[in-house]
Amino acid sequence: MPWPNKTIPNFTDDELVEAIEQHQHSSDPVTRQITEGCIREWERRNGRPTDDD
Repeated sequence: MPWPNKTIPNFTDDELVEAIEQHQHSSDPVTRQITEGCIREWERRNGRPTDDD
């Protein structure tokens, strides 16, 4: 799956979940960093505490 053509805060919930599931085990450091951003955004939307809180 290609990344959606928008910034992470503008991903739909479905796009976040799909990106996390498809890329969470990537060995590419850039892909891992983007995936971590997706995880933080998903946690923020779902009321999970983040390191930024």
